[in-house]
Amino acid sequence: MAEENVLQLELDKLDVSALKRLATLWNINKIPKEKKAIAKKIVECMQDEFYLKGVLERLSATQVTIYTSILKSKSSILTLGEIARKIGAPPVNAEMELGVLKRYFLVYQRKNRERLTNNLDKYYFFTESGVKIRMETNEKGQKFRSSLPKTVFSRPSVPKEWESVAGKKPDSAALSSPENIRKLIDHLSDLERELLLECFQQGGILEMHRVKEIATARKAKWEDPVVHLNDLGLLIDDYYIDEKFVRLLIMPLEVFALYSENPALPGEKKGTKKRQERRVVNDLDFVLNVKKMIVYLGRKGLNLAKSGKIKQIDLKDTENKFLRPDISLFMEKSQIYQIELLLPLMRQMDIVRVKRDDVVLRNDYDAILETDPFELEKRVMQEITMGRDRRVRYEDVFEPMYVPFYEKAVFDECVSAIQKRGKVLFFVILASMIREKLILSKAFRIKNFQQELADLKKEITSAFFYLQLLGLISVEYPDRRIEISELGNLLFRGKALVRDDQKGGVILNPDLSLIAIPEKLSVEGLYLLKCFLELKSFDNVFTFQLTRESFLEGLLLKKNPQELIEFLRRTCRSDLPQNLLFSIEEWSRSVPLVTITDECVLVQTQDAAHMDLLLGQISGKKFVTQKIGPTSILIEQDKIPETIQISEKLNLIVRLVR
Repeated sequence: MAEENVLQLELDKLDVSALKRLATLWNINKIPKEKKAIAKKIVECMQDEFYLKGVLERLSATQVTIYTSILKSKSSILTLGEIARKIGAPPVNAEMELGVLKRYFLVYQRKNRERLTNNLDKYYFFTESGVKIRMETNEKGQKFRSSLPKTVFSRPSVPKEWESVAGKKPDSAALSSPENIRKLIDHLSDLERELLLECFQQGGILEMHRVKEIATARKAKWEDPVVHLNDLGLLIDDYYIDEKFVRLLIMPLEVFALYSENPALPGEKKGTKKRQERRVVNDLDFVLNVKKMIVYLGRKGLNLAKSGKIKQIDLKDTENKFLRPDISLFMEKSQIYQIELLLPLMRQMDIVRVKRDDVVLRNDYDAILETDPFELEKRVMQEITMGRDRRVRYEDVFEPMYVPFYEKAVFDECVSAIQKRGKVLFFVILASMIREKLILSKAFRIKNFQQELADLKKEITSAFFYLQLLGLISVEYPDRRIEISELGNLLFRGKALVRDDQKGGVILNPDLSLIAIPEKLSVEGLYLLKCFLELKSFDNVFTFQLTRESFLEGLLLKKNPQELIEFLRRTCRSDLPQNLLFSIEEWSRSVPLVTITDECVLVQTQDAAHMDLLLGQISGKKFVTQKIGPTSILIEQDKIPETIQISEKLNLIVRLVR
């Protein structure tokens, strides 16, 4: 019996229902009714690479090893014993794996009639499908660097769609032209464009399970767009061997370059109202919130729940009192409360700690209030970098659980990518970094792709989240175009701030409400307004309200009221109203401050001379917080041992009361 007839003979042995089951296994949709027609259709599909790839991608690593071993065999035959040795498993296990290959009609068996053992049973591959299989690997990532012209010219003929946009018999230059590629893409269906965009966002490759998910979401068939895009060469339906048969849609270099320079935006869902276009930059809002948090803890304190978490009432209270920097670059992160971002950073700066169930201030937190905001911005960036390398775990309330601190190397790469491109869509940077750091890496393995992709996205998300939070990038909505902000250029490149305070930048109303136009005000000017005034809203312009409470908070933030007056005189076209000047003077003169000190230690002597003797030794060592009488002082709690030691050296008798 000629070998080429074996497949037909085996199919003839099956009844109609068995043939239909086999056709379903091969993902054949339009199955004829007659037996001969079904068998003919199956033979045709077994020789069609599209259907063959659909079967190969389902095989396990062990089945791939067995099948490729038979294909590579010089005689195209392997016995069961040889197969068992190749996979390092007992013959019974090998038979189970071969059963799957037989069910797909990839191999057939010829039993050994001469001996009792089945180890000498011979297994052959069906030539109809076997000769079509390419035994290619992708060790150097060459498949991810496919050329569009080379792919199109490898087709039996140039697709008519290409001839309609690039002319008859187009050359390589015409096929590589961004204008022609864009024209071709514009004529694609919505599903095909979505597959292209998804492939781009994953660095230029798309796994078939993701293709099927997208098609299912649109209630469409996935086969037609895959075949069409492959015929056009816009996405190459290819496979290679990496333990298993790996099937991917691969974006050619020219198409990826087009999307990098001139990307197509994700399509809006029907019925979705498009968000209003606006440009947002946070400037120094987050570092001001650090100072506001210090003031808040100093005024109200923060009592934690028994679980060690922040109470819901405190989450909402602080959110209303603090500025709300824009963090909508990642919509899933936009619901994070500011206090959940501030406490981990402040713990890293070592200015807060937990005492019993309270979050309390520690060390020289007053120095933070007096620090120049630009210097504080630099310190915040340094602390975040150091926090990433920290090995000691803090209490949960001080851990950055919602957005981990960024890795410095990834942060720098993100900044460099934005600087190189200028104003760019966020997902373009994301796609380019996935491609460079993951897809084109020598260590890339498809089996690790999803986990490595998730890890890399997490790192990039952290970097961009803090870039936005710290005001180092500006974001244009709804398309999420990003660029390095004025503040970012100052810190990254040392460029001077561009914006100055201009006349007309502030419009002051008689009721002490105020409108600030950001284009006419400096970063420092807006920072000053946010210190002393309550921010009501932002819709391309800022709306503020000066109140007694907001002004007193500005004083607690260590800001000078005279700076505010001078700033308003520089930026208002009209003279400042008398009620404003009177209110500022009145509020500045009578600050109703009550100081309640916790964890201070009272030191007393019976004789004032003994106190003078003791003060002579400790006054220059920052022990004393306050002198409250000739024989009484308050000292820091952690200075008790040293005070005892000094007292004993002075021959003073110590009585420790605890």
